[in-house]
Amino acid sequence: MKRSLQFVSFLVLLSLGLTPVTHAEEKPVSILAQRIGGHIHPSICRASDGTLIVVFKGENVLMCSRSSDSGASWSTLRPIPTSAKRPDLIRAVKKFEVYPGTADTLPDGRILVTWNYIADDKSKDGYYERALLFSISEDQGRSWSEQRLIGPVDGKHLGAVRHNVLPWSEGRWLLPLRVGMPRLFDPQTGALTSFPVVGPDGKQHEFQQIVRTANGSLLAMGPVLLHSQDQGQNWKLIKDFPAVPDKRDNAEGRYLTTLSDGRVLVTWGRDHQNQGLSYNLSTDDGQTWDAERTVILLPKTAVAARYYSARTIQIDEQHVGTVFMNRNGVHFLKVPLRRLNAPQASDE
Repeated sequence: MKRSLQFVSFLVLLSLGLTPVTHAEEKPVSILAQRIGGHIHPSICRASDGTLIVVFKGENVLMCSRSSDSGASWSTLRPIPTSAKRPDLIRAVKKFEVYPGTADTLPDGRILVTWNYIADDKSKDGYYERALLFSISEDQGRSWSEQRLIGPVDGKHLGAVRHNVLPWSEGRWLLPLRVGMPRLFDPQTGALTSFPVVGPDGKQHEFQQIVRTANGSLLAMGPVLLHSQDQGQNWKLIKDFPAVPDKRDNAEGRYLTTLSDGRVLVTWGRDHQNQGLSYNLSTDDGQTWDAERTVILLPKTAVAARYYSARTIQIDEQHVGTVFMNRNGVHFLKVPLRRLNAPQASDE
């Protein structure tokens, strides 16, 4: 019936000599418009004053761009100078790499960035040093504190933080590490505490993104999606999660966004050949999902879906914004939440 009414309306408009209005695809805005490659890994956060901050890798330094108009325009890219410095505790080598982590807004409004300084040649015992570092901005990404080291533990550096740092109680941060279980970090004392995230299968998965919903629950997304209502003491498996990894996707190209109204959004793509951005909303704290309600935007646009792309944040009550990359640069897409409420909103 609905399609019939739409078709009748279409014919009426034509008979009146009018052109039917179609819903145009939102257009991405380029933050970096040039050919790129390697570990770019863009990350995004929203400051307390509404400023959007995107951080990604440049020439062995983290680069930062800011937007004060909800992503319509972006400032000139500027380096985060402290990210290019070799920490005192890591050996000097001819070949090194600055490897990007994440950008996060802390509860007190400061902006936190993490990254690795990698000694890109193995030592005699085969150890590949990946020092985990962080820096903080108190002015919405305009300037940054000196770098600080997280770890090492038992003489080994912690390596990459693949997903966003989650603020925890007593000023601590929950670090989702690339290798091993997550750890709680106290930036005042430097103390690190193991934080196991084990589901019903008894496995401690890696590459987990851990988020807190507006209702206070925790979600941990790795090869499976887990849900906890007791601050991570117990986890249950969420079935029928639509953004499951496949044989060519090791689960790094997916991102959970908790919305202020209690819903949870997952954004994802598929490996290097992905076309478009997939979105799916859960209306009950991330406990149930309906794969048939997946909305695909930019279906003819290449998206490098692995390694931090794409990432979505809530901009305001009506919009989210997604930062993503492809071979032609780093881009931002502002999306009305109403576009993600039903599959009819997908662009064909």
